[in-house]
Amino acid sequence: MTTCLVTDSYKTIPYQGENFFNNTIDANNHLIDEILLGICESSTQIAKLFNYPELLVVDTSPKTAYTIIANALRAGINVLAPSLLHFSSEKIQELITIAQEIGVELGFLPKYNLELPSTHSPTIIESVRESISLASTENLLQQIATDLIFLLSPIKSEIRKVRVYWLPVYNQPISTLKLIVDFNDNTLITYQIKNKKETSMLKVVLTTEEYDKTFNIFEAQIKPESTKETVMQNVDFFINQRRMIYPAAMALKSKQIIEIIIKKIYG
Repeated sequence: MTTCLVTDSYKTIPYQGENFFNNTIDANNHLIDEILLGICESSTQIAKLFNYPELLVVDTSPKTAYTIIANALRAGINVLAPSLLHFSSEKIQELITIAQEIGVELGFLPKYNLELPSTHSPTIIESVRESISLASTENLLQQIATDLIFLLSPIKSEIRKVRVYWLPVYNQPISTLKLIVDFNDNTLITYQIKNKKETSMLKVVLTTEEYDKTFNIFEAQIKPESTKETVMQNVDFFINQRRMIYPAAMALKSKQIIEIIIKKIYG
């Protein structure tokens, strides 16, 4: 399978040292500018620009990523991108619709993988994000959105209700938060933010009728080497399975939950 990477020059470090892709294109390339400016709109031209890949990884700034992803999908190219969570749910839905109409796959590319096993519903997923420092609300919401994608990965059912507790006073940063998400098949996700002095981690307890299992992800484990490994895991999974580990639909559900939190804070 032919693969291609489009990325900003300062983001190339995690991809160096290995022949990850058949083709790598700097996002500052003038040909990319032609896509962004709408000069290059032909699907054939766009596919040729990327050297006719079956899979394109778009790791550019959110400002340019949406246009590149949309045009690549229209050109019949499968796309993996870490920037999906920076888009609104409306924009993510637009990209999903394009992918479905063309018959290609769109997936989210995280910095690390948390592989929760497939389960029979109903499932209870209890999780706690422990943080050693108070991040800005924007950065913390991005972290919550990424965590939610992992928590959503084994769930097939649609969201029934989202409840949010311990919200901050208007314009104050989020210090604690409790999130409860109910699904139509009676699956339940609980997610809590806690401030800790010792370490930063995500703790997940997955409970089904068959078993209980605990997962701990420490921030110290997330290094450039793990990013390389994650990229290859996601690329190899698509090559072998012809589907994404984290389909864009998971990013859409996660972003919808984040938008509910934002509405409750600022609405």
